[in-house]
Amino acid sequence: MMTVRFITQWNDDFFETFYKFRNEIHKDIVTSFPETIEDYKRFFSKDSVFIQDYDWVAFLVFEEGRVVAKAILSKKHESSVGNLGFIDWINRVDVARFLMNEVESFAHKMEIKSFKTPVDLNFFVKYRIRCEGGGEPYYGEPTYPYYYHSLFKSTGCTVIETWDSYRLKKMSGLIDFFKKRLTLSRKKNESPKGKRVKTHIRCVQLSNWNKELKIIHGLFIEAYKDMPEFESINFEQFKVIYKDFKYLINPLYSYIVELQGKPVGFSINFTDPLSILAPLKSKKLNAVQKALLLAKLRLNTSCLMIAHVGKIPGPDGQEIKGVQIQVSNRISAFAWYMRKVIVTFQNELSPARRSFNPDLQVPYAKYVLYGKDLK
Repeated sequence: MMTVRFITQWNDDFFETFYKFRNEIHKDIVTSFPETIEDYKRFFSKDSVFIQDYDWVAFLVFEEGRVVAKAILSKKHESSVGNLGFIDWINRVDVARFLMNEVESFAHKMEIKSFKTPVDLNFFVKYRIRCEGGGEPYYGEPTYPYYYHSLFKSTGCTVIETWDSYRLKKMSGLIDFFKKRLTLSRKKNESPKGKRVKTHIRCVQLSNWNKELKIIHGLFIEAYKDMPEFESINFEQFKVIYKDFKYLINPLYSYIVELQGKPVGFSINFTDPLSILAPLKSKKLNAVQKALLLAKLRLNTSCLMIAHVGKIPGPDGQEIKGVQIQVSNRISAFAWYMRKVIVTFQNELSPARRSFNPDLQVPYAKYVLYGKDLK
């Protein structure tokens, strides 16, 4: 017989059980790193910067005294759309349906009319799930046991959005990049008044990280606001999510595009750190080891990840053309040294996809987001 325990306020014992079950389920997934109770405190404790904007309920499903499923249903206070995330379950349909029945019952009490899954609290934290097959996994992929797909479908969830990552044919891809760069350089970025404008490209400055992160936050919010799964977050919340981002990105590969002194675009890229970080799972490092780790991350040439690309209108409403192409003359030089180049998490409208000839894109991995309307 299955039973459920749920909470709507922080409880140490509950989340201790919660994260340990997650770590057991994910122990053989190379892209999953062990979680601790601190990973949940930053989102759900009474001191969390997210509490002011979110309602949530966390579930643990037990059978004969052992955990068989878990999840957290959340939503912004004013929203009728929920996010079902931090979800894990053993490979049994009856367990999945039991959990989902409990979730849907509580969703009605929260006046949720539909939900998306898996979404860990917010679009910016973690969402989507990788499909089976494709190339070798890379850092940051939303990877779960593949049987999760059949369990989502068995509970009435359907695919509501799809993405893919693709590998770029490096030699021909970079030649194509340069050709498009040359073509773009002959065009004008024009304002509504017909004045010629010129963009300035600079590297992200890690020495002034807090200021740079604030700029990136503003650009992300404006550039991604029309995406169907988007939910806005304030800067303090953004800082919590991206607090370790500065150690992963290399300023040589990450750029801010400015127009008349105003940031109008971004191309944030990094080299895949998975092969460096995976052997260090659960290990505590001293100061010297941390310094060596940072050096390895900076010198990493395993795989260039073209990750976040976007733009917003200029100060006078100018349309900024070809952000990814504009930075190509810088990034292409580094791409030659990489063993492969992957453009991540793209759909048909993604800016980075339009920067490359489709013939040069080799499918690498696919991802989906599930959803369900509630009666």
